[in-house]
Amino acid sequence: MTSLKKIELDFANLQFFDEYVISRIKNDVLLEKNNVEILRKMCHDFYGFKKFVYIADRENDYNVNPIIYLTLLERNTLMGIAVVSRVISKLKTANFEKQFSPVAFELFQNLEEAKVWAQSLIHQE
Repeated sequence: MTSLKKIELDFANLQFFDEYVISRIKNDVLLEKNNVEILRKMCHDFYGFKKFVYIADRENDYNVNPIIYLTLLERNTLMGIAVVSRVISKLKTANFEKQFSPVAFELFQNLEEAKVWAQSLIHQE
């Protein structure tokens, strides 16, 4: 499936699809609240009030301040977060972050499984 829109930011690349967005945060970034605000604005501009899932493809090395998850419910169109990595240590870190997330949060070792989960989450209502 081809993305509907691509955006390159100084700290991330985003690919927008009908029901999910795939983000690839760049190397050595510390993902903080200001970055999340920018990501949320991009998602809101694309999806409006349509429900979607955020897929984080963690192919690069970067850090996430887990406190950012506490503000996610300010927009109720985000249905879930999928973290994809083929590196077990990155999945263990994401598993720690999971406890801070107010939305569905799952870990995957490949992107295709994350896409299937995202679509099932959107269509379960």
